[in-house]
Amino acid sequence: MYLQENNQSLQICDCGLAEYQHLLKEQHQLRDKRRRGEIPNTVLLVEHPAVITLGARKTTNKLLADRNVLAQNNINVAEVRRGGGVTAHNPGQLVFYPILNLRDLRLGVSEYIRELEEIGKELLEQLGVRTQRKKGLPGLWVSDKKKIASIGVRVSKSIAYHGMAINIRNNLGIFDFIVPCGLDEVEITSVQKETGRQYSMDQVKKQLTQLLTKHLSNSNGHRKLPPWLRRPLPAGKTYNRTDSILKSLGLDTICNSANCPNRGQCWERGTATVLILGGVCTRNCKFCSVPKGKPHPPDTTEPKRLAEMAKQMQLKYLVITSVDRDDLPDGGAGHFRSCINRVRGECPHMKFEILTPDFRGCQTQAIKILTDALPFVFAHNLETVPSLYPIARMGANYTDSLNLLKSAKQTYRNTQTKSSIMLGLGETDNEVMQLLKDLRSVGCDRITIGQYLKPSKNSLEVVEYIRPEKFDFWKQKAISLGFSWVMSSPFTRSSYFAEQLNTL
Repeated sequence: MYLQENNQSLQICDCGLAEYQHLLKEQHQLRDKRRRGEIPNTVLLVEHPAVITLGARKTTNKLLADRNVLAQNNINVAEVRRGGGVTAHNPGQLVFYPILNLRDLRLGVSEYIRELEEIGKELLEQLGVRTQRKKGLPGLWVSDKKKIASIGVRVSKSIAYHGMAINIRNNLGIFDFIVPCGLDEVEITSVQKETGRQYSMDQVKKQLTQLLTKHLSNSNGHRKLPPWLRRPLPAGKTYNRTDSILKSLGLDTICNSANCPNRGQCWERGTATVLILGGVCTRNCKFCSVPKGKPHPPDTTEPKRLAEMAKQMQLKYLVITSVDRDDLPDGGAGHFRSCINRVRGECPHMKFEILTPDFRGCQTQAIKILTDALPFVFAHNLETVPSLYPIARMGANYTDSLNLLKSAKQTYRNTQTKSSIMLGLGETDNEVMQLLKDLRSVGCDRITIGQYLKPSKNSLEVVEYIRPEKFDFWKQKAISLGFSWVMSSPFTRSSYFAEQLNTL
């Protein structure tokens, strides 16, 4: 092993060709040292002799040959506690193992996996291979059935280890002995197979090192969090059970998509915020990490799966939100209605809150459609002050958002309306005060105020970390203006403690 690059926040080591079990032991030692603060974030670059590794998900560990046959072919087998299923390594495949403190990097597990995918995607583009992600299947794909890179990670007490394997010029015959990641009909490919070129592994490592430094170094865009914004990553039996239910039903939550720091707390209290209408947004707001693009049509099975989730999780309060769906004539209002009514049919005592997009161009129609799903708390977020809309909320209109809240209040007479804003994007106190007055002028009852945290490398930078006492100040101002329900703290998000009847 030798040091390839080192700075105060990231150390990159080239381990050459090394046995898998040796590197696994090395990872465990480095993980413990990183947890104690004895080393900086570290990445190991390596090629492995032929080995098949079995992940923690037993159902995806599918071998097509017994171990005697594998041994005859000089292929070892290793069982490891990492995410994902069975995969294979051999020389010519570039593997990198980041041992990182995710809390210091302000990354949740989902965001970290996206970061690894982005590193691999940029490297492969440099090598002449265009790749794509697939929802729910970490790694990189050349096409729907052709995979070129795999990811399997584990996180223990905020420290991530294991990592990503990218096929550069390796013999792909080893994959004939397995069902890669437990997925039938998947073809494994490599850079050499796709381009016909044999790249130098040393050169590829140099390119990867530059990308690792760009994406994972604290000195490259990651600001250290102040003490009041540090919180352990969510964990525990309830959290893991909830995460498993959501994955098994193929459901998205804004809790995971937006890397919310509160999801562990909310799930423990029997509250969840589901993201319907797909995980692709028709807009590109710079405060948000949800991907932008052309979404698929609404999934007609989603209401049924939501109802099943609510039963399995024994939820008491369900918040339903969605991406912007400017491609739909009703902005997705009909799908909101279907989801609420299906869940209510299965769980008649469930209480609901909907956090809607602005229904641009179809507000009157959407409000009418949603009447058939009452009762619920109606929420729509202003997000920030109007002067910051051009940079933070492109495609939205401050006045239109206020009008939506006003229309909801006038139409749903006995319904509480709600909005949320972020601080720390560069707003002034006068602007925040005027925004609160504007919300009250349209009858908004509830307000949440929280700290903006940069959710991805392409998102807006944090201008200021607002101290907790300033959030207390804004809570008192909101109460004085007549809001009946106020949550204001650094960790507050749109649906934080949404199930509480009274916060004053």
